Amino acid sequence: MKTIKLILAAAMMMGGVTVNAQSVVMEENFQGFTEQGWRAGADTLACGKKKTNSKTNLKISKVYGDVKVTYGLKASAVSPTCEAKKSPANVSAGYVEVNKKEGCELSIGAFPYVSKIEVGASATGDMRGYALMKSTDGGKTWSKVGEYIGAKSEGQDAQYGFNHTINVNAANVTLKFVPTPCGKEEPENQTFRIHDIKVYGK
Repeated sequence: MKTIKLILAAAMMMGGVTVNAQSVVMEENFQGFTEQGWRAGADTLACGKKKTNSKTNLKISKVYGDVKVTYGLKASAVSPTCEAKKSPANVSAGYVEVNKKEGCELSIGAFPYVSKIEVGASATGDMRGYALMKSTDGGKTWSKVGEYIGAKSEGQDAQYGFNHTINVNAANVTLKFVPTPCGKEEPENQTFRIHDIKVYGK
């Protein structure tokens, strides 16, 4: 029986068939979005001109192939042209900046199924990050997938941008990026920027 299974597996690979194949269902770098969610202020970190408007509450819908994705922004802002603070950057130009207060978020969904996502993020300090949450009941309840930090102690500097591949493996799922404490040296929630999102499904 084991020999038969091995022969079948080899035949499928030779025929170009992949078992449990993953495909990209969404890829975004925010460069095609409209700049919004900013206000005039003394903060010079958003390309030297603006500060996140804490009252921002936006919903933006976009279609990727046959998948309609709704973005929810709370106390967040879109900048389609800004780079990471330091160069050479490890992420694309353009981002959504999520403020560091509780209740601030970038949500995306809902997806029929997500196997994993690839995320490129940055921040304005050397040790910053975000937490990823998921919901499979339309946002009624959330569970934490994990926390993802760019830090000098890990050989990274969040100001250049940092990248993570995150396993999700959930159906009918909405994802949410939120601030998170970044360790004993930076105990408070911190502002972060999501530059790149690639979502894999079936």
